[in-house]
Amino acid sequence: MSNRLKQLFSDKKIIQKVKEKMPDLFQLAEADSSRAGKLGMEVGSVRERIIIALLIYK
Repeated sequence: MSNRLKQLFSDKKIIQKVKEKMPDLFQLAEADSSRAGKLGMEVGSVRERIIIALLIYK
């Protein structure tokens, strides 16, 4: 694993920020992917994009 990735997963400040933001972002993904009160299959793709966007941002 590259040093930058190791830093991302070991920096306590970054980890805390992700822990705070991830549930809210996942909740938005679920709201966006729900149809008639049921969750669509695309919610997984939206969650993946959230995770990738957070990694790219940091």
